[in-house]
Amino acid sequence: MFILGIETTCDETGIGLIEFKNSEELKIHNNELASQVKIHQQYGGVVPLLAAREHEKNLPYLLKNIEKKFDLRKIDYLAFSVGPGLLPALISGKNFVKSLAQKINKKIIPVDHLRAHLYSILIKNQIGKWQKIRKIPFPAIGLIVSGGHTNLYLMHNFENKKLLGKTLDDAVGEILDKCARFLSLPYPGGPQIEKYAKRGNYYFSLPKPLINHRGYDFSFSGLKSAFIDLVTEIIKYQNITHIRGKEKLISDLAYSLQKTAFEVLISKTKKAIDEFQIKSIIVSGGVAANQTLKKMFRFYFPYQKIFFPERSLATDNGLNIALAGYFIKAKAVDKTKLEVYDHL
Repeated sequence: MFILGIETTCDETGIGLIEFKNSEELKIHNNELASQVKIHQQYGGVVPLLAAREHEKNLPYLLKNIEKKFDLRKIDYLAFSVGPGLLPALISGKNFVKSLAQKINKKIIPVDHLRAHLYSILIKNQIGKWQKIRKIPFPAIGLIVSGGHTNLYLMHNFENKKLLGKTLDDAVGEILDKCARFLSLPYPGGPQIEKYAKRGNYYFSLPKPLINHRGYDFSFSGLKSAFIDLVTEIIKYQNITHIRGKEKLISDLAYSLQKTAFEVLISKTKKAIDEFQIKSIIVSGGVAANQTLKKMFRFYFPYQKIFFPERSLATDNGLNIALAGYFIKAKAVDKTKLEVYDHL
């Protein structure tokens, strides 16, 4: 079975083609991706209408790269991201998929973007070779950490999961981006915070909202506000004119922000592990590419199996959508809820 996955939830345009032998083995034929970082960098964040325009421009180009080596008529299904995401960007993807489905007469599988992130830990981004789909010991805790989401799940399997908690305001990736912007670091801010944090060693005390709350919800807006207030006070009272001093200060601030945010994630995950009989931890989403986050999870949870996606699969891409589409088609628990459309 061949599934073409199309991703347009935000500012990454992705098309991935996967061949499935069965639910245990697959081969990646293509992973086409177009970044829009340079387009949005001047604005300090993603502009939805510009993202939609770039998707419309990039999708035909990426598909042509696949058509050079593959007959699209061999595709069995088209899978595409239906959200959550930026509405103009999602509409661009939907319109492209509708047109392509009519052209090659194929059915469409709508895919929840967050579900695709959870599946991302199952495969390697390895083109042209058959690979085994990773087996995960359940029950597991699933944590999605990205620019738009911070969700914690109790997972009995990929189809049977319960949302334990989510962010009530800003997502963890969002506050990293916004605080980086306040430090005048370039977009995207998360990787910049990670880079500077590696050089930091002085910890500024920052609040950890909801860390002692009995539930599993997150809140990061208070951390963002406290960080901005801290930086404002430092700028007001410290006269740092030499470059080395500024670099050291930014590094320490980035270190403090990242450490505080990640300790909140660790705390909520530990609470869930203590409450439920957990065998595995799944961490996915764009922030899952952060190497410090990986080290912290492995340090704090030495007795659980921990699964992170490959760095290239942590961010948005068509492979994750194709993979999720396959399991939606093949492993839906309730077949009456399986939505496979001839058209949309």
